Amino acid sequence: MKKILLLALIVIILALGYAYFYLSKNSFIATAYVAKKACGCHLVAGRSVESIYKQDIDRFPLNLVKISFDKKREIATGSLLGIWSSSVQKTKARGCVLLNNQNEQIQDFDLKHNFQPDSIGYNSALLKEKKLDLAFDLAFDKEGEYEKKTRALLVYHKNTLVREEYSEGFDQNTRILGWSINKSIANTLIGILVRNNKLSLDDDNLFQEWEDDERSKITIDDLLKMSSGLDWDEDYSGKSDATSLLFETYDCGKFAVNQALEAKPGEYWEYSSGTSNILSKIIRQQFESQEAYLKFPYDSLFTKLGMESMVLDTDQSGNYILSSYGYATPRDWAKFGLMYLNKGKDMNGNQIIPESWVEYSSTPAENAKDKIYGAHFWLNAGGRYPDVPRDLFSCNGFQGQYIFIIPSKDLVVVRMGLSEEEEFDQNGVLKHIVDSVID
Repeated sequence: MKKILLLALIVIILALGYAYFYLSKNSFIATAYVAKKACGCHLVAGRSVESIYKQDIDRFPLNLVKISFDKKREIATGSLLGIWSSSVQKTKARGCVLLNNQNEQIQDFDLKHNFQPDSIGYNSALLKEKKLDLAFDLAFDKEGEYEKKTRALLVYHKNTLVREEYSEGFDQNTRILGWSINKSIANTLIGILVRNNKLSLDDDNLFQEWEDDERSKITIDDLLKMSSGLDWDEDYSGKSDATSLLFETYDCGKFAVNQALEAKPGEYWEYSSGTSNILSKIIRQQFESQEAYLKFPYDSLFTKLGMESMVLDTDQSGNYILSSYGYATPRDWAKFGLMYLNKGKDMNGNQIIPESWVEYSSTPAENAKDKIYGAHFWLNAGGRYPDVPRDLFSCNGFQGQYIFIIPSKDLVVVRMGLSEEEEFDQNGVLKHIVDSVID
C-alpha cells in the first residue's frame, strides 16, 4: 500500500510540475492574449466582460486567466493563477497597447479625423429573398446551438446594403476584431505609397540588417505575396513565431526582420504574420514623425471611406500591428471591401488606390499552391469555393472573419464570427448569396 501511495504521490508531483512548466511557458501568451481581448472587446467595443469570458476566452488555458481593469488609466490586465500577468492600455491614437509593466508611459496623440459621410443606401429588394433566407439560415446557429458562432453577416449588391443580421450581443455599432483582415489594409497602405511614388514593388535592400546577406534581395513584391523566404512558424496553439510576435515582442517588425532565410526570396510561398509587420515597418520609415505615421492610415484611407469606427493597435514601439490588430464595425469592414469592388474608388468616385493595384492584389502569386493567394488577399482562382465564381477574392481573419469581394456578381459579403471552415460553410453560404443575384 505504501508503494502505491508513493507512486501516486510521484505521479501527482510530476503532473503538477508539468502543469506548472506548461503554464509558465505559455503564461505571457495567454495573459497578453486575454488582456488584449479585454481591452479591445470591452474598452474599445463596449462589450460586457461576461460575454468575453463566455465567448472569447472559453478554452484552456485562456479560461484560467482572470480579467481586471484600472478604469482611471484604461488598463486591462490578464492574470494567471495570481503568478503571471500582462497589461494592455487603451490609447487615443494607438489603440490597445501591450505594456512591459503597468508603470510604462505610452506616448499618445489626440489625432483629429474628418470622415466622409456614409453614402451607402439600403434596398432589400435587390436580391432574391428566398435564396438569401437560405444563406442566412445556413450561416447562423439555430436556437440552442453554438457551433457556427456567426456574429454578423452582411450582403451588399451594387454598392447597396441588401441585408444584415447579428447574433445576440452584437449590432451595426459593435466593433469586431478583424485579425488578419488587417493584412489587406497593409497591402492597401503600401498601394497608396506606391501610387504616390514613395515606394516601388521592386524596392529591395529594405533594411540595414539585411544588407550583408541574401535577405537584401527581398522585395516589397515578395513580401506582399508572402514569398520573402524568411523562416516563419504561423502556429497559434502555443509558443511560436506568430504568438511571440503578437504577445511577447516590443517591436513586431524588428522581430520579423531578424528572422533568417529558409528559402531563396521570391521562390517559396509561406503565410506569415511577420511579413505584414515588416511592411508596417517599411511604411513607418516613409514618415519623419511618429504622429505623421499614425495619421497616415486614417487620412489616406479610413476617413475617405467613412470608416469612423476603425481602431488600429500599435505594438509597444509604436508601429501598427498590421498582421492582426484592427477593430471596426461590420459595416465599416464592408466599406473597405466596396472600395476593392469599385476598382479602388471610394463611394464618391475618388481613386484611393489605382485600378491596377486591385488587379495586382487579386492575381495569384506565382508560388501560391492552387492559386489560393494573391498579394495579401486570398483568392478563389483555384476553386477553393467550388460553387462560387472564380473571381472572388477576400480578406480573411482568424476564427472566420471574412470580407468577400465578387466582382462578377457585384457583391461584397462580410461575415464575422468565431468559427472556421469546419463549422461555418463558406461555400454553401456564398453559393446561396450568389444564387440570389437577379440576372
